[in-house]
Amino acid sequence: MVWLSFITLGVGCKDAGDGPARQREADSALPMVPQLATRAAPGRWFAGDLHVHATGASNDTGGDSHPAEIMRVARARDLDFIVLTDHSNSTGSDPDTLDEDPDLFNQGPEFTHWDEAAELSNTSFLMMVGNEISPVSEDMREPTGHIGCLPRPGPTFRRDIEFSDRPRGQVTGGEALAQAREAGCYTVLNHPFGIAPWIAYDWTSRDYDAIEVWNGGLNFDVADEDALKAWACDLSLGGRPALVGGSDNHRVHIEPPGQLLDPALGEPTTWIWAEALEQASLMSGLQGGHTSVSDTGTPLELDIFDQDGAWLAMQGDSFDGTRGRWLRLRGEAANTSEPRSLVIYEIIPDTCQDAREPGRIIAPMPGWRVLYEESVTTGDIEVIRPIRGQRGHAIFGGIIPTGAVSSQHLGVSLSGAVYAE
Repeated sequence: MVWLSFITLGVGCKDAGDGPARQREADSALPMVPQLATRAAPGRWFAGDLHVHATGASNDTGGDSHPAEIMRVARARDLDFIVLTDHSNSTGSDPDTLDEDPDLFNQGPEFTHWDEAAELSNTSFLMMVGNEISPVSEDMREPTGHIGCLPRPGPTFRRDIEFSDRPRGQVTGGEALAQAREAGCYTVLNHPFGIAPWIAYDWTSRDYDAIEVWNGGLNFDVADEDALKAWACDLSLGGRPALVGGSDNHRVHIEPPGQLLDPALGEPTTWIWAEALEQASLMSGLQGGHTSVSDTGTPLELDIFDQDGAWLAMQGDSFDGTRGRWLRLRGEAANTSEPRSLVIYEIIPDTCQDAREPGRIIAPMPGWRVLYEESVTTGDIEVIRPIRGQRGHAIFGGIIPTGAVSSQHLGVSLSGAVYAE
């Protein structure tokens, strides 16, 4: 069981009703917080966007989202890396049409800007090229799903593959996912509860590496909340998909925070803890779940320490539940007038109420409970709390909208989970 006692430190935090006030009396009997050690894992946070479309490889980009311009805007917004994930169907490779032409299907190449991206990359900015396999249902009212393909380093990644996503209604989301795995991709379930039925996932396979819990189309909205629930449900069922986000930007000159259904580059940002700004290092951090997603300009950091303050784990890591005694959550509450809460969740194993079935767009109810919640205002936030890790349980944190989630929420931040073993 995780103790519900806590200690909050920092700027911008305030009590949310009587709960924290009552809790302070219990806190007076707690041991003093030890000096917490520096995170022992080598690396730093790199900011990027894992879901970006470019002119010349995806249609509907406005005609001016060329890789060089994407790099210029990304660097101006303090991003360290970008992954171009242009649509697999070759209609998307023709910037002059929005209509489907059967003669254009699957003509390739699937990784259109590979060489140009390599030329644009340097020691201070990395541009990678992946794909978004984009099958669609025949009547556009049934889910199929878009599968993000991120390039793994090494010879197992196949640039010569041609993805098959047509004819309409003939390729399932699960079959697209299998194609991505055959190509050696790191696979991402993009916008699984997308607002349009035909881009929502059909749940014909669970063999993905990550879930896009935040797609930039409507800032943070109810579809993103459902995707977060699906990620937490997978953790409850014993899986460990990474938590990622992506802007899904199609027009690079849209200014933050974006327009309705027209997101800005880097909104949201995916943060990856890695040793170096190199493809292998970033992908290693991603595979390890060392991620955070936010639009606040900073990651939300989660660390576990033993009773003496020695560092044990960060988000994505497992820790010995018998040794873990302190949790620290650090981040920033962005300057926005929208009310938000800092929430710490515990995911309980085998308690997910999973309604996901092939062809149904129904979000699961994860096996989680709120360990602590308080309202936040602008500024740095640090929460330190004693814990007892129970085997199989996971913990993550978020700065999220207060109350019911609808659409276009700003100032949101999510951390990956730590796992008690």
